[in-house]
Amino acid sequence: MENNFFYASSLKIEFDHTFSIEVNRCSLSEILLAFKRIVSQLLPEFIMKVLLGYAEYTMNLEIKPFSCDKCCNNKDFIWKTRHGKKTKLLTIFQWVALQQLQVQCKCCFHKFYITRKLLGVEPLKRIPEETQRKLGLIGALASFRVSEKIMSMFGVTIDKMTIWKAVQNTGKKILFNLDPYELAQGEADGTGIRIQGIKKRGRELKVFVQHKRTGGIRIAGLDIGNYHSGWDKLFKPVLKVLKGFNTFLLLTDGDTSIFKGLGSKVKVKLQRCLWHIPHQLKYTLWSDKVKRKTADWLHILAESIEICAIRSLVDDTDIIDSMVKSKLARLDKLISFCKEKEYHSSAEFLENAKPDMFTAINNRLNGKTTSRVERVMRTVNLRANVGKWSPQGALNATKIRLAYYYNGFDA
Repeated sequence: MENNFFYASSLKIEFDHTFSIEVNRCSLSEILLAFKRIVSQLLPEFIMKVLLGYAEYTMNLEIKPFSCDKCCNNKDFIWKTRHGKKTKLLTIFQWVALQQLQVQCKCCFHKFYITRKLLGVEPLKRIPEETQRKLGLIGALASFRVSEKIMSMFGVTIDKMTIWKAVQNTGKKILFNLDPYELAQGEADGTGIRIQGIKKRGRELKVFVQHKRTGGIRIAGLDIGNYHSGWDKLFKPVLKVLKGFNTFLLLTDGDTSIFKGLGSKVKVKLQRCLWHIPHQLKYTLWSDKVKRKTADWLHILAESIEICAIRSLVDDTDIIDSMVKSKLARLDKLISFCKEKEYHSSAEFLENAKPDMFTAINNRLNGKTTSRVERVMRTVNLRANVGKWSPQGALNATKIRLAYYYNGFDA
C-alpha cells in the first residue's frame, strides 16, 4: 500500500448540506438526539465529498499518489466510475459505506479502485489502523463492557468484541526497549495476573522500567509467564542496548531469578529495594509465627526501617563509608537477634538481602534505592483485576495501558 500522499497546498472543497429535522419537544436531550441522527447521515457524505475532491485533484497531477497494481504506472490513468460498489469502514464515530472510485491504467488497461489508496487504508481491512488504535486505548483504560457502554452514550454502536479485537491487534504492535539516552538505572518486578482456568493469580506479569533524566520512568520491557522464571525472555530484546551502558544499576525486590535472566554478558549491579525489605519482613515474621505488635515484632521491623533509611544529598565519601559501615553492623546485630529467637525465615531473608542493600551508595552511582515500579503495578491491577484473562490478552491490554501512562503512546 502506498504511503499517504503529501499535498503541497491545501485543497478547498465546498460542502453544503440542508437537513430537515423533527423534534418532539425543545429540550437539550431531544436536540442532541436529533444531532446524532444528522451525524449518521452527514459523515458518509462528508467523507465522499472530500475524497472525490482530492481524487479529481490527483488525477490532474503529472505523477499520481498511487500506481497500477500490475505495471506500476503512476502517471497515465482515466476515470471508469466515481460511483463503484461500496466499501465499508469503521470510524470512531460510526460505520460508513463509501462508494469506490475506479480508474483504468492507460498502459496495461488494468482497472482498480483508488478509494482505500487515497484514504491510506489497507485492502479488505474494515477497521482502519487509526480506529483500531483509538478503540484499543479505550479498551485498555476501561473494561470492555464499560467501553461499549461509553461509546453507545455518544451514539456509536460498537460491540465489546470489536473493542477486544482492537486491544489485541494494537497491543501486539507495541514494542518496548531501553533508551540509550536515558539513565543507566532501572527496576524489575512482577505481579500476579488472574488467568482463565487457573486458580488465584496463575501467571506473573514481569515489568522492566528505566529511569528517565527528567525524574520519571518509562517501560523498557513487559512479558507474562510463570512465577520465578521467564525473565530471560523479557530481557532478551534489551540486551543490545544494555551492553552499551558502562554499568547499569538494577533495582529489584530480591527475586534472584530476575538477575539470572540477564545472564553474565552484561554489566549490571544489583540494588535491593530498601522499601521492600521491611515490607517483606512482615511475611517472614508471620512464617516464624511472631505475633503482630508484640515486642519482638515491633523491634525487628523498627530496626529494619532504620537500617533501610538512606538520607539524600549525602555526598561526602567518608560520611558515606561510615554510614554504610554503621548500618551493616546494625544489620548483623538484627540477624543475630533473629537467630537467637529462632526466627529462621527472617534471619535467612536478611542475610540474603545484605549483599545488595547498599550497592548504589557504595558505588557512588546516585541511583534510587526505593522502587517506583509499585505504582506501575497499581496501574496494571486497576485493569487486570477486572475479569480473568488469557495470558496474551492480559499482555496486550497491559502493553497499551502502560505505554499510554509511561511511554507517550497516544491513539
